[in-house]
Amino acid sequence: MTHDIASEESLRYADHDRSWLERELASATSATRDLRRRLEKAQQQLAETTRAYNKTVENMLDIIRENNTLTLECDRLRWQCQREGVAVNFGSGPGVIQHLTPEEARAIRKAMARLHHPDVGGSVERMQHWNAMLDVIEDGRP
Repeated sequence: MTHDIASEESLRYADHDRSWLERELASATSATRDLRRRLEKAQQQLAETTRAYNKTVENMLDIIRENNTLTLECDRLRWQCQREGVAVNFGSGPGVIQHLTPEEARAIRKAMARLHHPDVGGSVERMQHWNAMLDVIEDGRP
């Protein structure tokens, strides 16, 4: 009989251990699921951040290329003006580039807007300065 009591007691402990193990397993499974969800969310955020970073780098490279193109064009125009004996100073204020045609002034305005417009990170004052200079030529207004 002592043997039967010990067996019953062992079975109770085994059942208790088994239920405890099942609860622990369920808890670990739930924690694993939660960690997987959090990992997937972090991976999605990383992918989104990587896409945004790559787009930013791509935009910066485009801006650098455009800036280089505009710089070369400006240098070419300066050289052409020097060769033709036309004095041009792009930085002295309104009225200094009055020899340009209205079409050339519009082209310069567009190029300067791509570089200096506040919507693309430029300065309001610089854009206003360019607009004031080019208004004189395009519209003939002071």
